[in-house]
Amino acid sequence: MKSLSNPYLATLLLTFTANAALGDRLVDPTRPSNAKETARDAYQGVRLEAILSSEDRLLAIVNGKIVREGDRIGDARIDEIHSDSIRYTRAGRSETARLVAKSITVRSNVVQSEEET
Repeated sequence: MKSLSNPYLATLLLTFTANAALGDRLVDPTRPSNAKETARDAYQGVRLEAILSSEDRLLAIVNGKIVREGDRIGDARIDEIHSDSIRYTRAGRSETARLVAKSITVRSNVVQSEEET
């Protein structure tokens, strides 16, 4: 294998690799470079998006992540998951987040036999 002898090409490759490693962090391009982190930036709210249930367990989607009882979202710990809400603890206080929309029942796919069609 031929070694990479062009220093410009090597620098460009390292720059793209470093940018890809930092890609998880979103940065506001309009924010001044000397701005400090505000309390609003540090606070991560608990937004309940959905509850998934099966015969043996309940899961919730909170802030875009699937969580179980005992999991943490930021500084909040999920204590209980109910069919329409979750109870979580943050800073020693117990709080509840409820679903806004009604639940949707998902049916299993049923294959019809040729006799029924």
